Amino acid sequence: MTQPFTSDDRLSNALLLSGQGKGAEDSVGQLSNLPDTEQPAIVHPNFDPNQTPIDPARPLQDIPEPARRTNSQLRRLYGKSVHFSQPNEHSLSKWRLIGSEALAEHLALLSAAKLMTLPDSFYHNYSDQPLSSSLESLTLLDMADIQRAIGHYPTLNRYGFVVSESKVNARAHKLQKTIYSHDPDELLSSIYADDWQVVLQPQQFETGEGSLATDIMACSVAVHVLKQCQTRKSINHSYSAAQICEYVRSYLLSQLSIAPMHRNQYRQIRLFAGHIIVAAYHLGWSIQVGADEECHFNLSSRCGLLTRYANMPDYHINGWSS
Repeated sequence: MTQPFTSDDRLSNALLLSGQGKGAEDSVGQLSNLPDTEQPAIVHPNFDPNQTPIDPARPLQDIPEPARRTNSQLRRLYGKSVHFSQPNEHSLSKWRLIGSEALAEHLALLSAAKLMTLPDSFYHNYSDQPLSSSLESLTLLDMADIQRAIGHYPTLNRYGFVVSESKVNARAHKLQKTIYSHDPDELLSSIYADDWQVVLQPQQFETGEGSLATDIMACSVAVHVLKQCQTRKSINHSYSAAQICEYVRSYLLSQLSIAPMHRNQYRQIRLFAGHIIVAAYHLGWSIQVGADEECHFNLSSRCGLLTRYANMPDYHINGWSS
């Protein structure tokens, strides 16, 4: 039997009564009478007198409602643990959004070797712009939405625009060199790769399999973020799809700490320039394709994506993608 866990003393005392005949039924009744904010995070209909027990011989179409998945449950489970505290979003710096012990060690080594220097704005929030909304409100795209963008740009793939066969072969050869002989599924586990590596450097874990037409999650994340940004022509400046992709990767990395229950799912999302282009086309943005095959957008430099999240290659001096 799965027992409910909680930091509430009253619920902890009620759990001591489980397995003692009538006492167990009374304790369950007490749990069901608590207000919603004090309900245990794990609730099963078979142990709630206010719900109909689940019949193990029920038809396959009879699927119970899923358990609530909110951060408030984590706070009840772990109390005031610093790992699950919800700080004020207005005070979070770029570092607090993507920070982890593993990434801190990596940046410390690069800084000690004088390979990179992080500005003060990396550790302090100097922006009044709000953060992008959580991925919990993500709306998935349909494959037909992606196919429309591909139909409009026949040379578009997940890495951007490629018009020559030689460049396609060169890129595939580069991917083969980074894959080595390891199993990609093993590389994606936390034993072999940290979250920041998987999210910020997905090219190191790319197998070259699949296509843009099936990258539903990546395109959906790109649309989710870009639709919260304003488009405005900046003087003598525009942002490329590759640059915007780096900011969106930082956003995705921030979601791993904001919603740790979805960590394994978010780690599987690979974000590349092609996904940004699909999102921009889906949102009706003006897309400027130059002779160098680079795609640029008139994105407002004051939007939260550019001011609250880090573009790590901006701080790259030597050897960041080693």
